[in-house]
Amino acid sequence: MSNTVLFVSQLPLGRCENLTAVWDMYDGDKEFALGQRHMRDAERLGYPVVVCDALPDLIEGKDKCKSVVICHGMTGNKVYGLDEQRDVDKEAFAQTDVATAASEASVPIVAKQLGIPEENVAAIGFPRTDAYFKMRKGDGGTFAAGKKAYLYAPTFRDHTKGGWLPLIDWELVDSMLDDDEVVVLKRHYFTRNPLLGSEFNHVVEVDPSEAITPYLVDCDVLVTDYSSTMTDAYLLGKPCVLVVDDMKEYLRDRGMYYQYPQTYSSRWLVAEGNEEKLVKYLREAASDGLGPVELGYRAVTAGACDGHSTERVCDLIRSLL
Repeated sequence: MSNTVLFVSQLPLGRCENLTAVWDMYDGDKEFALGQRHMRDAERLGYPVVVCDALPDLIEGKDKCKSVVICHGMTGNKVYGLDEQRDVDKEAFAQTDVATAASEASVPIVAKQLGIPEENVAAIGFPRTDAYFKMRKGDGGTFAAGKKAYLYAPTFRDHTKGGWLPLIDWELVDSMLDDDEVVVLKRHYFTRNPLLGSEFNHVVEVDPSEAITPYLVDCDVLVTDYSSTMTDAYLLGKPCVLVVDDMKEYLRDRGMYYQYPQTYSSRWLVAEGNEEKLVKYLREAASDGLGPVELGYRAVTAGACDGHSTERVCDLIRSLL
């Protein structure tokens, strides 16, 4: 067999952040194939290692060929988790030689999601988070960099088919903000309807197709609900305010791996009808930064993310050759 490593994704390089980070750093022989179907012939074509970042296809034969799955989410919630309730190909996952996890605490969760032994899960972090440790406010290059910025980024809700979000009175919020403050609304790209019906001075909605990372970098506080984006925010040193308007329905349908919301943030509220409290929380969070709750959640969900995850994944690949 050759020493050429096959990288496979359902997305082009550049859009699959974890895989792209490893691809860019890995200095051995490598090839990229778009589409999981290419994994099926990996053994026959002589690839010693296949690295993928999504649902794998079954590698035909699976004798000498090793497979590495770089997981997506931080396993703090089940939105991005391939948990036992999802319709996934357990036989394909069972072939995984090594899967990555973002922390020691999440190893059992990843093993359960994929249906593999815990010893097949390596707590070495997620490559896409390495860049966070070099980023500071302003590095995102967005218009929010020069303001005290609050990023509202709610997740997609399966149970409402994407058609419902907390009914926050953005006009009222706008009236309470100072000239040096801005709320940036970035709805999930699956959510059909815009959040704003008109233009305001201090509340701005951006294109949902834009990448969220630049706005995370340039904001002071993230406002979200059940999205694992909150862990990305914590790795960037940004506190988070949680909106829990439909918590009962969401937890019933999707669930969380840890006690929600107490384990996730020190500030949460039903936002609808409580705009004044929301603004108060935003300002407090911007002033206080990360507290014990946020730091504890970050350690549990992303304790292995330290800016060197990509190096460790590359070392893992070399060890399998």
